[in-house]
Amino acid sequence: MRILSDDDVRDSFSMVEAIAVMKNVFRARANGSLISPPRSGFDSGNVGLVWTPGGFPPAAVVGLRVYLTGLAASDQLVAAWDTQSGKLTALAIGSHLGRLRTGAIGGVAIDSLARADAKTMGVIGFGQQAWYQVEAAIAVRPIQQVAVYRRDRKQLEASVTLAQQTWPVEVVMAPSPRDAVVGADIVVIATGSASPVLDPAWLSPGTHINSLGPKYHERSELPPPHMAECVQILASDFPEQYRSDPDFLWYDSPHMDRLHDLARLIGGSRRRDASAVTLFLSHGLSGTEVVLLREVARHAQKLGRGHEVTL
Repeated sequence: MRILSDDDVRDSFSMVEAIAVMKNVFRARANGSLISPPRSGFDSGNVGLVWTPGGFPPAAVVGLRVYLTGLAASDQLVAAWDTQSGKLTALAIGSHLGRLRTGAIGGVAIDSLARADAKTMGVIGFGQQAWYQVEAAIAVRPIQQVAVYRRDRKQLEASVTLAQQTWPVEVVMAPSPRDAVVGADIVVIATGSASPVLDPAWLSPGTHINSLGPKYHERSELPPPHMAECVQILASDFPEQYRSDPDFLWYDSPHMDRLHDLARLIGGSRRRDASAVTLFLSHGLSGTEVVLLREVARHAQKLGRGHEVTL
């Protein structure tokens, strides 16, 4: 069994490689090969424990991701078993694998829905999750400029400085959410906001949006119902979870019939036309982190990263 830290995962696997793995996973989901049960959990005092199990029979792997809710931050664990030998083959401890997975899924959505010539990005909520979304966009589109907004100016300045040192694109601070979004070909919204942070009037024809934050009746970073009404293509990585959630923003509305599975959009008709506004609702498809861990662990072993433990 190989145990991987955040640094091990980061140094063993790139975003480009992660996007390639996620594309294969979603193709497998389209043909029924990926097993993605709903997430489960329970509350214990001030925290909740959540686990997302999954399996991928073609690769003989099953496993789960476990994490806490209710805290500002907590350690996470992803475990993978080999279904032929019964051995626990890999553990990832930390948060990087989960963020890499979410970013890579966002990259698949951008590659499937955003215009091929998309060059500019706008970000509302430029935190750690948004970082990986931008990294994924740079991997699949010829991005030249990223305008980013975050309420905490000091943290925004630090993040922009790091981004300017890391990415081969222009990264600029936007003074407001509107300034970040207007004129952007791709928009990323990654906030914990209980109220809408986006006005659809800011969007240009042909814009694609990735939304990672809350999307519930009482708490949503998106504006109901105007957001759905201006979108031509609405998609999610795990639409059945939204369809079964009465708290979901558009639950039991006509818009639910328009919610596509991202797995069905890969390699198919991506856009109705160049002016179509598209929206991807990121949920977190169970099983994806397990498949990604398997591939990361294989790379880490070749590179001598991580700790090998004999049970």
